[in-house]
Amino acid sequence: MAIVSGDQELPTRALANALEIDDYFYETLPEEKAEIVEKFQQQGKKVAFVGDGVNDAIAMEQADVSISLSGASTIATDVAQIVLMDGSLTHLPELLELSKKLDKNLSRSLVLNIIPNVIALNGVLFFQFGALTTMLISQSPLVMGTINALLPVDSKPAHSLDDPDDDKAELASEKNSDIAA
Repeated sequence: MAIVSGDQELPTRALANALEIDDYFYETLPEEKAEIVEKFQQQGKKVAFVGDGVNDAIAMEQADVSISLSGASTIATDVAQIVLMDGSLTHLPELLELSKKLDKNLSRSLVLNIIPNVIALNGVLFFQFGALTTMLISQSPLVMGTINALLPVDSKPAHSLDDPDDDKAELASEKNSDIAA
């Protein structure tokens, strides 16, 4: 994780130290922010960029995922793929956990769709399955996919920033800075 900010060194360093982030960049111009994002990507990293201003738009376009806050500049919210409507970063970890659950659910859906069709195809070719058996097997992903889609994904995350004892969460929500990971 890194902080990429147009602010001066002192507040940027203070935020980085408070959040225990080793990589931080200060007094960066919009083009430099995009170059930093690109360097992270060239290292094989996926980059999420959180921005709230016009100066963040280029970097947000370059990032794999761009996040903005409600109340940010129009260009930042227009460029952003995700807009946090409460205007705070406190729910960002929950968003990341939800995206992991969604990814897992999509992978499971893919498997639930492929396996029955492979079985049906092999059954017709090698085991002389009848038309009715093949049809039932090939239609089973509809039922399994529906059940999979109904699985709950809204469970409480393992770590929540709603914890009042978490100083990092409070500091992150109070500071108005750009963060790239």
